[in-house]
Amino acid sequence: MARFVQAQYPVQHEGLIRVIRGVQALGSFSATRAALHGLAVLGSPVTRLAAKVSAGFASLAAARRQRIADDKLWSIALSDARVMADLSRAMSRDALRDTRGYL
Repeated sequence: MARFVQAQYPVQHEGLIRVIRGVQALGSFSATRAALHGLAVLGSPVTRLAAKVSAGFASLAAARRQRIADDKLWSIALSDARVMADLSRAMSRDALRDTRGYL
């Protein structure tokens, strides 16, 4: 009755074969390759972080340059009435333009 059953079981366990292959792969893995793979994984986030830091420093430098230029203009305006009048007119025009939407 059981002549048609041909049970062929593997000699080795498949899980054991996978473990052995994994150990062999780790044995051929060097520290240099591990470091390079680690850098490849971390490269993109580190690059994005460096770009954000660089942009932050650039904005701080631009704000500092603007502040220095404003201080120079203000010191000139304190000694020259024409420059002070120009600044006053520009500021009143800006204030009028800003408040137009509220009327």
